[in-house]
Amino acid sequence: MSSSDSNEAPIEPSQHPEHSAQELDPLIAEAVDGVTNRFGVEGLEQMIAYAEESLVGACAALERLGDET
Repeated sequence: MSSSDSNEAPIEPSQHPEHSAQELDPLIAEAVDGVTNRFGVEGLEQMIAYAEESLVGACAALERLGDET
C-alpha cells in the first residue's frame, strides 16, 4: 500500500501551531500540507531536500544580482 493510500485523516493546517506562529503565506502551508497528506513523511523529506537545493540556487542568483548593482 502506498503512502497516498493511507487511511489516516488529512492533517489540517490548524493542527500546525507553527503556521500561526509566523507570517506564513497560506499557499506555502497548503503546498507543504498537501505533500505531507498525499505522500507522507518520505514525500515531505523529498520536498525539503528539493527546497534546500532550490534555496541554494536562489541565494546564489540573489548574490549575483547584488554584485551587479
